[in-house]
Amino acid sequence: MIKKQFIARLAFLLVCTLVIIGCDSDDPDDDGPGEEELITRVTVTFTDPNGISENYSARDADGDGADFELETITLQTNTIYSARIEVADDINNEDITEEVEDEAEEHQFWYLPSANLSDRITVNYVDQDANGLPLGIEFSVVVSDGEAATGTLQVVLSHYDEGPKDGTTLSDESDVDVSFPVEITQ
Repeated sequence: MIKKQFIARLAFLLVCTLVIIGCDSDDPDDDGPGEEELITRVTVTFTDPNGISENYSARDADGDGADFELETITLQTNTIYSARIEVADDINNEDITEEVEDEAEEHQFWYLPSANLSDRITVNYVDQDANGLPLGIEFSVVVSDGEAATGTLQVVLSHYDEGPKDGTTLSDESDVDVSFPVEITQ
């Protein structure tokens, strides 16, 4: 009799353990945007009207978000570029661009020229999320006519976890925030 009770209690404990383990999953839930992404590389590709493309990268080898090595973006005055951004986590060998596309309703890239370039560089979104709001993986850059100039282009990937994305307001959370040096040549 004692042996049966022992086996019954042992079976009960085993079932309870399996239920607890089964409920404690490390897999992300599909009901929201999840955590901010680890991004160690940002690559922006500009293609001029002649089809010539140039890639410019920002790299953060250790992934702490503080020490990006930035390449200087060179743009020609009076030119319209088609552009694309790609983001990656080189530490874990992941293409984060795909995740941003999959979670487009919770993300938006922002392209913010420095004050001295704001009248020279206009960024237009080409792609949208399912709600018709800007995403910013695909975009165009219009460089107006004028003198040679230098400044920066701040690139921010907003992560809308706490509030809804409206297409006009940066979120309080960002997955990446880098300012590329920019040189406009004649």
